Amino acid sequence: MESVSRSERERSSLSALIINHRMGIDIYAEWDGMSDAEKHQQSCGFSVVHGYVGYLREAYHGEPYATKVLVPEAFEELRVPIHAATLRDRLPAALVVAEAREHQVYGVTSPAQIERVLKSYRDFVGLCERKERETGEPCLIIASY
Repeated sequence: MESVSRSERERSSLSALIINHRMGIDIYAEWDGMSDAEKHQQSCGFSVVHGYVGYLREAYHGEPYATKVLVPEAFEELRVPIHAATLRDRLPAALVVAEAREHQVYGVTSPAQIERVLKSYRDFVGLCERKERETGEPCLIIASY
């Protein structure tokens, strides 16, 4: 029987944590005239609080998934324009799911911590509204999962 050293087990555990952290749902908004700098801002390390740059994140830690409520067609087509009015209409239901997820999946009870996540969804929708007003076209919503 071959024994595994403690450092090998620790490396294996660390690798599993990194892989599990990376696995998840990434939602990106793109718009006409989007700059390279704006695209670069969306590379924010799997953050759950960067909706203001057009990025939403949910790790695969269990349901429910608020992104599936906010942008369900992006899970069917992967790249789809969605009008800001549609996002705004869906936002209240997505916020309910996002809050439930914080409670059920992560055991978060702090209103301030939950608000950071909810704000990201509101910011994402607000950005899509601004960009649609500026360009006259809905944002392209991209799902990577």
